[in-house]
Amino acid sequence: MPLPDQIVLKQLDLELNGGCNYSCTMCPQAAGREKNFLRKLPFPVFEKILDDAMQYGLDTVSLHGSGEPTLNADMPDFVAAVKARGVRCMSFTNGYRLDEKLSRRLIEAGIDVLRISAIGYDRESYAHWMSMDALDRVRENVRRFVQLNEQMGGRSEVHIHHLITNVTRKDEETALYRKNWGEFTGAMSEIWLMHNWAGSDIELGYHRDALVATRETRRSCGRPFSPLLQVRAGGLDGHTGAVVACCMVLGKDSQGVLGHLDTQSIADVVRGGEYEALRTAHRAGRFDDIPYCKDCDQLLDVTESLVWSDIPGRSYGQSKIVEGLDHRAFVTI
Repeated sequence: MPLPDQIVLKQLDLELNGGCNYSCTMCPQAAGREKNFLRKLPFPVFEKILDDAMQYGLDTVSLHGSGEPTLNADMPDFVAAVKARGVRCMSFTNGYRLDEKLSRRLIEAGIDVLRISAIGYDRESYAHWMSMDALDRVRENVRRFVQLNEQMGGRSEVHIHHLITNVTRKDEETALYRKNWGEFTGAMSEIWLMHNWAGSDIELGYHRDALVATRETRRSCGRPFSPLLQVRAGGLDGHTGAVVACCMVLGKDSQGVLGHLDTQSIADVVRGGEYEALRTAHRAGRFDDIPYCKDCDQLLDVTESLVWSDIPGRSYGQSKIVEGLDHRAFVTI
């Protein structure tokens, strides 16, 4: 199978910091992340990656991976560097450290979308799934960000990202999420089904594989061919900026490393043998050849992955599969 002769890169997911201040029940990081991936991404490496990516049509940078970006005191400087290049900037955070000072700095830096990960529809469920009795603190932080943003000219958006914790109570949980998060904070929200982090052995409220008939329904998730590159802060053998197959390999990052952008170029990595082996396996449907794909529930065609959203452009019932793929060209997720 020939290597791709075209690189189209629309989004970079750049992790600023590999560590986290939460130990969420449904997250592999709760059991302790691999040491090599607990680093911070050096600012010079960050700028090298950004400048390299600009030649491929980069549209969006999302400052997230698994670690909590607000643990990096210079987070607004990273946002400003993205915006200085005329690129849209997003980030994911648990919101615990989102005080007024940081909120103002992020808005002033020009962040376009700040997404809050908040699993739990009331105080008790939040404390269980997020491992912190911090629902009131985070809700107040989000509400203040929304208010500050309006006062400062409405430059940014804040979205809240939820997961259904009990699929048999989906409608009830959705109603409580909307009331206790969306209505309280004034932020837009989206509610998804849970996923199993590439088959990791963690506590989930349910398994997506129970929602489909057989494993024969598996199909490519589309990530090896889509226009997004996932970059971790850490890496193997002292490297930083590891490119991994997708966000789902958390807890087994070392298995999914396809290259390192501290020393390699984007072209070197996406045209390299590791990446091509992944694409070849997905083209042929040989998912069991890839250890982190073998039991991943993102290969299952669960049509209601997105349960509810009031964010413009979201589609009810959409699945996280990339449609209309052209496997002859390399279009990175």
